[in-house]
Amino acid sequence: MNTRDKHEPDINLFRAIEVFMAVAEMRQVTAAASALRITQSAASQHLKNLEVIFGMPLFDRATRPITLTYAGEMLQRHGFRLLNLIDDLKRDMQHLGASSLPALRVGLLASIATTLTPGLYELVGKQMKVPELILSAGLATDHFAALNDRRIEMAVTSEKLQEGLGYNFTSILEEPFFLVLPSGYDGPVDDIHKIARHLSLARFGTSTPVGRRTDQHLQRCRLDLPRAIEADRTSMVMAGVITGKCFAILSPTLLIDGVAEGMRLRIEPLPFAPLKRTIRLVCRREDLGDIPHRIARECQIILRRAFETLFPAIAGQVVYHEIANSSH
Repeated sequence: MNTRDKHEPDINLFRAIEVFMAVAEMRQVTAAASALRITQSAASQHLKNLEVIFGMPLFDRATRPITLTYAGEMLQRHGFRLLNLIDDLKRDMQHLGASSLPALRVGLLASIATTLTPGLYELVGKQMKVPELILSAGLATDHFAALNDRRIEMAVTSEKLQEGLGYNFTSILEEPFFLVLPSGYDGPVDDIHKIARHLSLARFGTSTPVGRRTDQHLQRCRLDLPRAIEADRTSMVMAGVITGKCFAILSPTLLIDGVAEGMRLRIEPLPFAPLKRTIRLVCRREDLGDIPHRIARECQIILRRAFETLFPAIAGQVVYHEIANSSH
């Protein structure tokens, strides 16, 4: 059953919005029509149709040049997003003639995004011949939201959803957490209570997966440590340590950017029960062939090389998982 209102015009909505956006930018119907290579009357008709559909004026025509009404400003904000989405769609469809995968969208943990980007660009662009690599950095929770919304195809992350929810997981490595102290700290390192008398804990907030994981571990160990800084980014936690007044509990993938930037730190084993986490590649169960496994292997190679270069004393404590060659 056709639910269209009998008074609503039957129009090319996308074209009408293109015309509206041009007029909104130029503030003249004549100039916008000329830029779009249509007649002024055609442009005016597109604007009139939009105003009929939305039931309110989009321009104040009493002013010269014409100005946007509140409704026009709202449509302009949405119009930018709509036209960008259409442009993205056009580009992806154009690439399909040359490649079965026009772009690969990958989410990365923020702490290792800088380290992984050059190698992944080389692999995806030069070896896989995928026209575009789109990377986004964030927390593990950001990755699963993006996977669910189909904004990315895969993520290199630290969390694992329950099985059976439409994802495949490839383990890259398992890493221990360490006690991270100021480089000039010369107090005890084998008793957390003695350490806490000299330094306060710089920690991740419980809004982050690593913050929740660390908090739960401290609770299991019945440790209530004095806290000075709570942050949601590794760089801020490490900045607390280099003040000389704080310590932190971090893993190699969380340490990598700060050490690469020259932050001077003292890294010691945890003086209580060990804490570990696994870095995985997660992807939706779709036909990506061996791409997820190739990405996972490349991440493993890059991270192993970085660990051995930046902190060789602890690099050997990271466990690397075997990654199958077969596609999923």
